[in-house]
Amino acid sequence: MTPLLILALAAALILLATRRAPAADVTPAEAPAPARTLPDDLLRLPEPARTRAWALLCSLHDALRETPGDARSTFLLQQTRDQYLPDTVSAYLHLTPAARAQLDRQGQPPETLLLEQLSLIEGGVTEVLRRDHAAADRLLTQGRFLRERFSPPAGGELRVEDR
Repeated sequence: MTPLLILALAAALILLATRRAPAADVTPAEAPAPARTLPDDLLRLPEPARTRAWALLCSLHDALRETPGDARSTFLLQQTRDQYLPDTVSAYLHLTPAARAQLDRQGQPPETLLLEQLSLIEGGVTEVLRRDHAAADRLLTQGRFLRERFSPPAGGELRVEDR
């Protein structure tokens, strides 16, 4: 065989080997399901957990929309909205029938566990909203300033500096 023929055959083989198969037709039945959102999942909860979870989500939304609090409170509220509440709901919704039966046999009905977990989150959110970390931080900062400004040096007299 001539080098030109070998080169042509090699090129044809390479082309065939790297040729992509045609894309499969995607029908609506095969299309990926849209991503679920927390509100979608909350609607799948049984009562009274559904109502409590909605109220909790609304209180988180309102608290985060109002005047910004201190960074720690805001972070905790955001984590609760974005992670803690969704993880709790997801864990409940993804229980298999076997897991439900196991929990029931242990005397821990899934619905009761869900309500207990929602209560823990509600209590945490209430506590965060009741605290004003920024005001506490301001008082602590003022105290440090006053100690620095007016405290006597070790073993010495109180001295007020002019600044």
